[in-house]
Amino acid sequence: MLMDGWVSRLRVLAVVFCALVVAFGSAAAEPLPYAGEESEGLSKDGLATLKALLEETNTHAAVVLHEGKIVAEWYWKGDGPHSSYEVWSTSKSFASTCIGCLIDDGKIGSIEDMVGKYVSSWKLGQKAKITIAHLLDQTSGLEEERGFPMSQDQLKMALSADILTEPGEVGRYNNAACNVLSAIISSASGKDPEAYMRDRVWKRIGMDQTWWRRDSAGNVITYAGIQTTARELARFGLLHLEKGDWNGERILSEKWVEGATNERTRLKIQGFGDGAPYGLLWWLDFGVDDGVPHNYSSLGLFGNNMTVIPELDLVGVRLVGNDRDGMPLMMRTPEWVAALAGVLKSPVAAD
Repeated sequence: MLMDGWVSRLRVLAVVFCALVVAFGSAAAEPLPYAGEESEGLSKDGLATLKALLEETNTHAAVVLHEGKIVAEWYWKGDGPHSSYEVWSTSKSFASTCIGCLIDDGKIGSIEDMVGKYVSSWKLGQKAKITIAHLLDQTSGLEEERGFPMSQDQLKMALSADILTEPGEVGRYNNAACNVLSAIISSASGKDPEAYMRDRVWKRIGMDQTWWRRDSAGNVITYAGIQTTARELARFGLLHLEKGDWNGERILSEKWVEGATNERTRLKIQGFGDGAPYGLLWWLDFGVDDGVPHNYSSLGLFGNNMTVIPELDLVGVRLVGNDRDGMPLMMRTPEWVAALAGVLKSPVAAD
């Protein structure tokens, strides 16, 4: 009788184990193809230069994809492929992609829709002039109060902020304005941004460890908050490099990717006299004056960066999470982009 009881328990455990394998194991993402640093077309000197820059700036994790394959992957500080990081404002590009998916799904008409169509408190007054495009290209004119990032309810604070300048007139980097997208995404999709992105994008491209942080009131913060791994952030970059296609499955329209990653406005930042080119929550074209092809980047505090260089078929990810010692690369973003481009051998001139 005792033996029969143990056999029954083992059978139950076996059934549970098989169910878990079916539920989770079969849905596990295919790993990104690996090619390595000896791949044809790579520059050993270029890889060494990039790695030295990353080490000098206290990087924790870095991944480089070329032609959709991992050609370089480095970890420091005891971290590894499953280490997760807060990517800070790199999250803004995820919010942009949320809007693109909702437009593709017909749940938002276009970026020229008024915010008031989705947020009832913005139907009157100056805010009635603000479009989704104004939030995405940082020209809303919304005020960002100094205490905004420490607010218990950051969404409420963003929605109640004053207007400082006429919408569309001034490009000004603005976390509060970007956070309004949280309300728009929830209204249009019927889900919060994290749930929407998990079902609509992350599960489909293998971002299984990625999640989105919330404020103390429970609202997803769309100006920051993405927690992810270097490999999974590289997948997000690869989706855009492939113009919204993932192994033959259309995730995001090519029209959206093209529109989001080309210049809409210029934002005033140090080192750019006439402003830095900016798309729809993507930074553009670092190093083009020095010969780097068109590129676009999602940039986060402390230098949590992801860059795509379409012409070179490159995606680069560099992460430090909350480590302030990684800050130097934030100040040297053009150098990061140039070093990433430099991992490829220069084409040999024709005779």
